[in-house]
Parts: sequence; C-alpha cells; structure tokens
Amino acid sequence: MNVKNFNISLIVLLIVMVFSSCGKKKTPPELTLLGDAIMDLCLGDSLVDPGIQSIDAYDVDISDLIDITSNLDNGTVGSYTITYTSTDENGNVSTVERTINVGICVSSLLSTYYVSHDCQLIGQDIINDSQTIIQGNSTNEFIIDNFNTFISQISGTIDGNVVTIPQNVFSVGQAPLSIDVTLSGSGTINDTGDEIVINYDYDAGLAGSGTCTATYTK
Repeated sequence: MNVKNFNISLIVLLIVMVFSSCGKKKTPPELTLLGDAIMDLCLGDSLVDPGIQSIDAYDVDISDLIDITSNLDNGTVGSYTITYTSTDENGNVSTVERTINVGICVSSLLSTYYVSHDCQLIGQDIINDSQTIIQGNSTNEFIIDNFNTFISQISGTIDGNVVTIPQNVFSVGQAPLSIDVTLSGSGTINDTGDEIVINYDYDAGLAGSGTCTATYTK
C-alpha cells in the first residue's frame, strides 16, 4: 500500500468513526407513567402497578428493559416510593418515581377481635370480650357486631387512623328495673391495623357514668 492509498484509507476510517460517534444519540429514553403518579393503597391490599412505558431516541419501545425498585410495605401505614429506571443501548438513563400512600380503610379492619377492657356498670360488663368488625353502609363506616348482650351492633367511622363511635343508647336489665345507657367513644388504630384502642364514655343516669378503655386485638 502506497502512502497515498494509506492516507485515503485513514481518512475514510476517521470519517466512519466520526459518523459512528455522532450516531450514538445522547437523548435519554422518554419515560411515561401509566396511571397516577400518586396512588392510595388500603393497608393490607396488594398493589396493582398500572405500568410504565419507555421509548428511546430512535422511537423504539424499550419498556421491557426498565428496572424497578421499591420500598413499599403494604402492611404498614406510610408513604412509599417506586422508582423506574430506563437505560438505552447508548447508556442514556431516565428515572421517574411513583408515590404510594398506604392508609387505613374499613376493609383493613374487617376481622374478629379479642377485646381487653375495663367497661363495667354495676358489676356487669357493658361490652363483650369478642367482637367482629364488618363493613358499614358507606366507605368510611364500619359496624361492630356482637358488641354486648344488650345491643348487638353499633356503628363507627374512621378518618385515617382515628375512630369515632357516635352516641348509642341501650338498656341494661329487664323492665321495670332496666337502666338506659348512653355510650359513645373515640380512639385510634395502630399503623399495622391489628390493634384499635377506643375510649368509651357511658352515662347510665343514677346508676353511674364514666369512661372506660377497650383494646381490640386481631
């Protein structure tokens, strides 16, 4: 090979290298979240991820290559993050996040509970040691079944981890010696949803009134 041909070959090689380098686009993949960027999840429920799409600079779908990491714990109330990372063939990287807020819903509470309490009136328990929480008539309403011997069910509502028991009236004993008892309450649910503490206020007129605490454990 003479010097002239060598120079021509070198020039051609340099041109190829330059164009090859230019062909490697530095544009990162375009990531598109499917569904909402912030999602709510009921405590204990499994997340159904709506998915994500990644398109590279050459308009090629590379969604199958997305790496997904998450610190989600659906058994504990809190805010969690799912991170999606897409890397194209040229090493360009794109990242996007989705926030999952795990909260307490009525569905998180549906179960039978052992109830430890100090709720007594004239020596008689006014709530049962075993009670069951079932779904109420609205999204945030629940019903406590088998509440006591005198009233089978009472309703309540939740707002986050706060429980509210509206006023209920029931009679203790047999007429004409029965006593009307007015009872209401409020309390909290722990972050794992397996314990509820409710402070009940009761008023039985001349028979007495007061406050008692009931701890519900799954």
